[in-house]
Amino acid sequence: MSSLLRSTKFVRYFTGAARTLILNSAKTAESNLLVNPIALCSTNNVLLRDYATSKKAESLEPLLQKLDSEARRFGRITKKDIDEVFDEIRSKNDITSSQSLLVIRCCGELVPEELPEQRTLLVQKIWSVLTERGIPMDISHYNALLRVYIENEHPFSPAQFLEELEKKGLQPNRVTYQRLMWRYCQEGDVEGATKVLEKMRVLSMPVSEPVLNALVMGHAFHGDTDGAKAVLETMAGAGLQPTNLTYTLLACGYAKQGDIAGVENVIKSATDKDAYLTDKDILDIIEHLATGGHSDKMESLFQHLQKGMGYNQDVCNVILRLLNKGQLDAAKKIMKTMPKTTNNDDTPFKGAFFIKQLLRVKKSPEDIIKACRELKEEGLVPNSIYIATESALQQGHVELSQSLFKELQKEGHEIRQHYYWPLLAQKGREGDEEGLLQLIRDMVNGGNIPSGEALRDYVIPHLMKKDTPLNIILKLQIANVPVAHAARNLMIELLQAGKLKQAAEVALKYRPRGQYSLITRPLTIALSKTKDINAFSTILHVVCSSQSQVIQTDDDTHDDGQHEIEVGRIVLSALKNLGNVDAAEQLLQAIHGKGLRISSESADAIQQYLGKNLTTELSELLSQLTSPDLEIAPLEVQRGYKNEPRSSAHLEKLLAQGKPDSEKRLQRQLISAYIKENNVEKLNKLLADLKASNFEVSNLVLSQLFEFYCVNDDLEKAKQIHSEILEKDPEFVLNKFKLVQMSYALVRAGKVEEAIQFLKDNRHEPESDKGSFMLNSKCWQMLNSLAEKKEDAIVIEMTKVLLDNNYIEPSNVIFGPSIKVFLLKGDVEAALKQFEGCCKQYRCTPWKGELMKVLITKEDASRLQWLADLSTQIHGEVNVLHDLVLAFVECGRLRQARRILETPGLQARHQRLNDACERYVEEGKSEYLEGLLEATKQLSHIDRSNIFYHLLVTYCKADETDKALGLWTILQEEGEIPSDQFLAYLGKHLKAKNKPVPFIIPEEQGTNKQVKREQQKPKKVQTKPDQSKLSKQDATAKIENLIHDGKITEALDYAVKALDEGTIAKPNILKYLLKKLAEQGEVEKIQELGKRLTEPMKRNVTYDDKLTLAIFTKGAGPQHIDSLYDAVSNAKSDEELAKALVKFPRSNALASVIQDDVFVEKCRKVAELAASRGQHMPANLLWMEYVLAGNDQQADSLWDKCLNSVQSVVFRRLLQESHVRKQPELIEKLIAAMQKNKNITPGSHANAYSRLINLHLLENKVDEAQAVLEKAVKLGVPIDQFNKNSLSKLKEAVEATGQSFKYAV
Repeated sequence: MSSLLRSTKFVRYFTGAARTLILNSAKTAESNLLVNPIALCSTNNVLLRDYATSKKAESLEPLLQKLDSEARRFGRITKKDIDEVFDEIRSKNDITSSQSLLVIRCCGELVPEELPEQRTLLVQKIWSVLTERGIPMDISHYNALLRVYIENEHPFSPAQFLEELEKKGLQPNRVTYQRLMWRYCQEGDVEGATKVLEKMRVLSMPVSEPVLNALVMGHAFHGDTDGAKAVLETMAGAGLQPTNLTYTLLACGYAKQGDIAGVENVIKSATDKDAYLTDKDILDIIEHLATGGHSDKMESLFQHLQKGMGYNQDVCNVILRLLNKGQLDAAKKIMKTMPKTTNNDDTPFKGAFFIKQLLRVKKSPEDIIKACRELKEEGLVPNSIYIATESALQQGHVELSQSLFKELQKEGHEIRQHYYWPLLAQKGREGDEEGLLQLIRDMVNGGNIPSGEALRDYVIPHLMKKDTPLNIILKLQIANVPVAHAARNLMIELLQAGKLKQAAEVALKYRPRGQYSLITRPLTIALSKTKDINAFSTILHVVCSSQSQVIQTDDDTHDDGQHEIEVGRIVLSALKNLGNVDAAEQLLQAIHGKGLRISSESADAIQQYLGKNLTTELSELLSQLTSPDLEIAPLEVQRGYKNEPRSSAHLEKLLAQGKPDSEKRLQRQLISAYIKENNVEKLNKLLADLKASNFEVSNLVLSQLFEFYCVNDDLEKAKQIHSEILEKDPEFVLNKFKLVQMSYALVRAGKVEEAIQFLKDNRHEPESDKGSFMLNSKCWQMLNSLAEKKEDAIVIEMTKVLLDNNYIEPSNVIFGPSIKVFLLKGDVEAALKQFEGCCKQYRCTPWKGELMKVLITKEDASRLQWLADLSTQIHGEVNVLHDLVLAFVECGRLRQARRILETPGLQARHQRLNDACERYVEEGKSEYLEGLLEATKQLSHIDRSNIFYHLLVTYCKADETDKALGLWTILQEEGEIPSDQFLAYLGKHLKAKNKPVPFIIPEEQGTNKQVKREQQKPKKVQTKPDQSKLSKQDATAKIENLIHDGKITEALDYAVKALDEGTIAKPNILKYLLKKLAEQGEVEKIQELGKRLTEPMKRNVTYDDKLTLAIFTKGAGPQHIDSLYDAVSNAKSDEELAKALVKFPRSNALASVIQDDVFVEKCRKVAELAASRGQHMPANLLWMEYVLAGNDQQADSLWDKCLNSVQSVVFRRLLQESHVRKQPELIEKLIAAMQKNKNITPGSHANAYSRLINLHLLENKVDEAQAVLEKAVKLGVPIDQFNKNSLSKLKEAVEATGQSFKYAV
């Protein structure tokens, strides 16, 4: 094999490959491991996301979920789990391509408890079944099979493997050749390895680290350690640095020979080269020592074990392999190195894996008991008998389990009911109903009545498959289970299955009372699926009924005094699940009809949840539900409730009829209606008429009028109403929300001091009433408006007044403007001081993330540590570390982000990372996603599959098809299974670009399967309306498919229907739909969709921008601009001005009319008027379009008039267009304009220069890119402000030409 190293053509090949890897690192990034042993930790979340279903609806998917759970917890799976999956595959024909890929992958080192030969037989059986079933398989499936063969050291012919690929019409890729190379080196086949290298050179494939590692392994494992070291020298000569895996392979070669000195030298060399060996690497070396017959030398390497995160699981995997090879003593030695943890030390489960493996290798009962005693005496497994019993139960050995029960009793253990659960589960899987019921009888006779959890998990689901609910209760009653206990748990199981009506029937017949904690979640979920409010209220009525009305059991724990608290909590949860105001009123009416009371706290929480949707009718309903006079109705009787809301028009007609007996009542209702409809003119007229007729207005109505006039900024009338209230009743107290409304109105009118004094004069007592969401939101709006004006002293004072006078409680939201105002002014020191005060006095951390990024950008490590320490005291270390990770990634400091993620014991918050990924996709921040992907590389506890998918989306949106396809290859190299979502999205993109798709698109299979299932459905099911709520993912996929098929109108109708049903598709697809509608000028259709979107949702989907574009496309642009000019001219406050300017045209809309001088002149008038009032965004947008259109004269004049002194400018669209058009002069114009403005930060200048450098590098203009950097530095732009990726790319490009790069990156 050394001959390969002496071949000059391969040395040149390695050197060229090194340069290729440097210049294309983003595309050819690979895992350090060709055979990555990280279990399913990277792929397990794909299972959880793609295959999570109801445990009773499908069979294969829950089994895959189980594999996911085992792999995530322990880094390994069992053969039993794989066998179950295999049995399911044999019995069904609808396995998908992605599922088959996953099953193949699970037959290698992920099953360390099995011998390699058995794992190979298993994968061959699975492969044979997949082939017989005709499951489509692409090159990734064959690469996965290669990987399993290599992990199992299975002898196979690479030549025959390639012939098989050729017969299938599949083209080998880089991963294929890498793994064939590894196999040849495993066998020490020099000639074969040479052929693979030659083939890769001919195909211009880069020689990456896995190939070179294979050469090291081939030499070292066959006794040629000198040859292995020669490979290292060749790598160094080619500019490739050996990694920790490279050194591990070399050390394992020495270990097989028992050469401890050689191993120590390798470890030292790796440390000197900063390629530190991990615990797993050291354990691999120790394993080779033991299997090579040198277990007596193992202890000498224990000193190198750092015992970091995941160490114990790595030890477990090594022990399992050693036990399979008969190395019991060696396994005990390694087990002694496991550090104590709070999770498994001194618990009944310490050392469980060791005992379980002894049972798997089919030791006799006597041998097992003997080994268990030895392990107990040595202190390795103190509860060995206990664990052996558990293992026997899990494997279904009933007789053995009973014998072990006796052993446990001898040791003083109590036989508890959950010991029977594995046996119950097995009987259920076998369908042995009689055996299942007999076990229950045995449990009850032994004093162990099955718990509700046991019945729901192991008994009732299996009985439900064959029998009716009433018969199930009868059978459980015969098995000595209490009737009410059985009925309650059957009802819960029916609820979880979405069978709300059947659950109500069980409740009415057997009337189980109480147990709210068990009922709440399944009841509210079933309501969200079925929308059956009557059945929901019936069940709630039963569980709340008095003792005289229901059957009682010993586990009833709630007294009547707690009913209203529990009912209120359940009703609130139900309202959140319904998400519909009309349904909310119907639900509250149904609850009232049952006579169920709720607590005042619950009513407040419901009001807070309803927010702006709270109506007078709903408020009245809530008042009646909290009334002490409301009595629960008998189970047979329901009380009626009718209080239909009336419109002002209806009330006006009733008043016109002139009925004196109802006139005053109707007048009061008309006042409320006008307030609700915000009809100022009619309300003023009505009040004047009522005053003339001496109509007596109550203080309750006056308080509503007070709030109404505050909202409409009529301060004089609001003050007049306030005076009338005090004259009528000096003791009458307005609630906090109305007082804050008045204060906010004064702030909008510019009377800040008066607003502050008003809050002080009307302060509340500390315990008067609790703050609500509406109150907090209004306070934040007031404070934020002051912060936007940079009034720091007023913001601080106003916040203090609100807190000191008991209006609000301290929170991050409330203190946010106090930090924001200083950052807007550029006073970081004051912002940090304010932050410290919030932390120490109120335990709040407002704007923590923004402050972190500011300090990272300034490279102020000491203050950043100080900030993190403060935050940790409040939020805990894990949460703050995740905040730091995202901040470092967004600032381009990937090395620091990775160091945090490598913190021992750090548990990843996957939802936090996923939320960040979604935000990056919306913002088009592919560089953030690339950074996050790089920072999480080889970190098995991080779900990188989501990051891969979101990065794919950004690449496809940017039309970077090569990068998108490269992600699929990288997934294979790193041993991850691409999700169906990933493959479907990539497949569609490749088709749209007329590119070949090298894999099976799962969505196509799913469509065929769906058609098949629909055809197989019985008629009665087809005619039954679907009561299940559409999922967000399904709605998104449906809308996207319709858009791609050109069915825009159908897509809109579907989106509207989904919104009406409470399902909101993902913002990016709604934005895409709005864009398509806007391009067709469909103004009315966009407005129809807009009626169903909240204001935050409109901002997320850029609704106003798309509506404006539609108006322009339709030809109504001039009228729109005229209306906009009038609105801007008449705006009385900054809030009104900002609201009006939302309708200013952007990007495509503005670009479509930029050549129309008359039209553009109108836009310019609006922009200049807005700029004169401090709103510079319209001028900024118009200036960009002038530059893009080549109207330099107009651009310069607009810049000089409106933008020459602003603090910041936006120019993302200009940068994007310059890259699309390949026109660097556009960025040069931007830079020239910014140089005239001395207020623009150096960071903005550096950003523009960085993008210009990138553009030159894309065109391979290295000299021009270098000249840009030198020019920028001469002009005073700090080098540390440049994008680090841009500098790194420039450095690599310059050094590739033989020049030196003089700036530090």
